[in-house]
Amino acid sequence: MRRRCGWRFVAAAVVALAAAAAAGIASASTAPAVRPVVLPADHGAHPGFSVEWWYTAGTLADAQGQDYFWFATVWSGAGALLARVNVVDLQADRVVLSREYLSSTPATSGQTQFSVGTFGLGWRPSGAWGQWFVDAPTDSGGGLRLNLSPRQPYVLNGHDGVIQQGSGGPSAYYSNPRLAARGTLELNGKQVGVSGQGWLDHQWGNFGSDLGALRWNWFACQLQDGRDLMLYQFLNRDDRPSGDQNGTLVTVHGAVKHVTRFTATPLGPFIRPAGASATYPLRWRLNVPLGRIDITVRARARHQFITNQFVPSFWEGAASITSGAPGTCIVESSREVGASSS
Repeated sequence: MRRRCGWRFVAAAVVALAAAAAAGIASASTAPAVRPVVLPADHGAHPGFSVEWWYTAGTLADAQGQDYFWFATVWSGAGALLARVNVVDLQADRVVLSREYLSSTPATSGQTQFSVGTFGLGWRPSGAWGQWFVDAPTDSGGGLRLNLSPRQPYVLNGHDGVIQQGSGGPSAYYSNPRLAARGTLELNGKQVGVSGQGWLDHQWGNFGSDLGALRWNWFACQLQDGRDLMLYQFLNRDDRPSGDQNGTLVTVHGAVKHVTRFTATPLGPFIRPAGASATYPLRWRLNVPLGRIDITVRARARHQFITNQFVPSFWEGAASITSGAPGTCIVESSREVGASSS
């Protein structure tokens, strides 16, 4: 744990964090207002809100050409921190690194570096846009350590970084769609150098009070022509879009376009991963009229579902674009809350 404390106290903090994700802890009258994003100040924590996260994910390769997908994030809420790392060997189609980390010590206002147990993630000032890092050792002779350097300016999603998030009210949300990733991956006590490309999201608000926000699809695509695309939509209990959706398109010249009209059509095959209560598609068709984007994406591995103890489990994985504008995507989807267990 980040600080010495009894297990019961830690467990209570984690239960509170999970409850906050499901029901929210800040009422409209007590929660601070969501304001336009100002960087670099807003790289830091905003503990007055019910939920906040710093998210990194992307693909890596070692010197032998072995490809991996990584996901590493920190969630903050209800006076607790929760972190997660997951690494998938894309050729072998198996998870090779996986761990959750807990801390009952809350984030402080403006904090930019986080220690959750032995897990570390954060931002340091360096150059024009700073540098992010991940340090995620596990108990099984493994670990992931990365330096993540932005290759382009940050992107403010919505209007000045403020978007509407269902009935939970507005949230603040920005991204960096292209991070140069470099570091080491340790498996079974053996270290290899890895490098690749990643994506960063940072979001905070009181949307934990919106139960409709617990079922979603999210897509982050890096196109070879230099464009970047982020789309998300919330789902109803029939796994269909609820109508609450948003997105951002960054053009070749760096212009940021707000996207509200798009379709994300799930395509077969569909699978029910181990540990899941719902089924998930391995292919998608994404159509965005604003950018004349019509692409089909396919998961690069079947075993990319992340089973969590304290927050809803979800699919998080690398995908290839198999038709349309060339590039790569990250697909995140959760259909677990309210899903049938039959």
